[in-house]
Amino acid sequence: MRDKMNYLVVVFFLAAVFLLPGTANADTQDETIQKLMEMVEAQQRQIDMLKKEVESLKGSAKADAPASSTGETASATKGMAKSGNDKVRLQVYGQVNRGILATDDGTSTDLYHVDNDNSATRIGMKGTAKINDDLTAGTKIEVQFESNSTAAVNQDDESVGPNNFTERHLDAYFLSKTWGKFSFGQGDTATNGTSEIDLSGTSVIGYSYAGGMAGGINFVNPATGLLSGIDISDVMTNMDGLSRRDRFRYDTPSFGGFSLAGSLVEDSKRDLALRYSGKMPGATIAAAAGYAFQDRSSTKHQANGSFSVLMDSGFNVTFAGGMRDIDIAGRDTPYFVYGKLGYKADLNSYGDTNFAFDYGRYEDIRQDDDTAQLFGIYAVQQIKDAGTELYLGYRWHDLDVPGTEYDAIHAAMLGTRIKF
Repeated sequence: MRDKMNYLVVVFFLAAVFLLPGTANADTQDETIQKLMEMVEAQQRQIDMLKKEVESLKGSAKADAPASSTGETASATKGMAKSGNDKVRLQVYGQVNRGILATDDGTSTDLYHVDNDNSATRIGMKGTAKINDDLTAGTKIEVQFESNSTAAVNQDDESVGPNNFTERHLDAYFLSKTWGKFSFGQGDTATNGTSEIDLSGTSVIGYSYAGGMAGGINFVNPATGLLSGIDISDVMTNMDGLSRRDRFRYDTPSFGGFSLAGSLVEDSKRDLALRYSGKMPGATIAAAAGYAFQDRSSTKHQANGSFSVLMDSGFNVTFAGGMRDIDIAGRDTPYFVYGKLGYKADLNSYGDTNFAFDYGRYEDIRQDDDTAQLFGIYAVQQIKDAGTELYLGYRWHDLDVPGTEYDAIHAAMLGTRIKF
């Protein structure tokens, strides 16, 4: 644009010289034209120099682009949010997970519009800043908002709260490549997730957590047609450690795929967990085992674990189990066992299409001699480019209590999880 303007100025003056009468004689016109041409050439040289300077500045800007804590340049972190502190790398993330749940308790059939408690709707922020080449400081704030949680809706209440954000992580940590990770605040205890290792790609709709699809639905006594007051979550639990609590937690660095973690938790609780993640020829393996001690609870000791193997062929298998020591005289030891068989198929260009079925058995969970069972079948279609999963699942739940009969609960759910 600047070049064109310069030439227009020259043309204007030339036109004035040649077209306006009496402006000058022929010799004067020749001299004027010569001077104007010299001016144009000088301006062109200046333009060329400016172009070179601009290109040089562009190259310097790329070379001087600040690196993130993971070595990424500014262009590579274009999707990152901006922190109030220019030394901190900030990431905003979240997901919405909504579905339609249909249940049949043997007496009535109900339809619920739900938030999927297997992986609830949430939003969070992560901040990291490098202290030196070995040490990083970090924070994690994450909350969830479940409107009609699948773990809470029931035959008497199709619209349940809480209608507000609830805490998941309010965490600060220091991470060292040499010494491991030190975490403070509200977050995962060492044993959280140790019963939930699952490589099937279907955990969004069903895994060892029995209450995730229809945990609040009550069993019905067919003799009376009345709700029993006993729901699925009361008699089926995967004993998954101490969940998320206010705690101090330490994780060792990984050694050959193994890592050890321990935490001191509020209310005089403490736990230890061992984890493994690695590959072997033809397969990926993940496993975890946990032990928790609760001083101020009838459940004094709890041990649990899980492992999952994913073959390169797409077939996968998952197992989980756990047991509790109840500090009540004469009380039997509650325990559970769980298994899943799955297959990851490459059926389209959107992403993996995952199929699985599972079985769980839960003994003496609510009281002695209770036996609860579940059977489920699931399908999940990934849409990787959109951070989206579409899922469909069905579960059958059965409760056997000596002297009392209950109808089985059938539950089916269709939904989607979209991450950002």
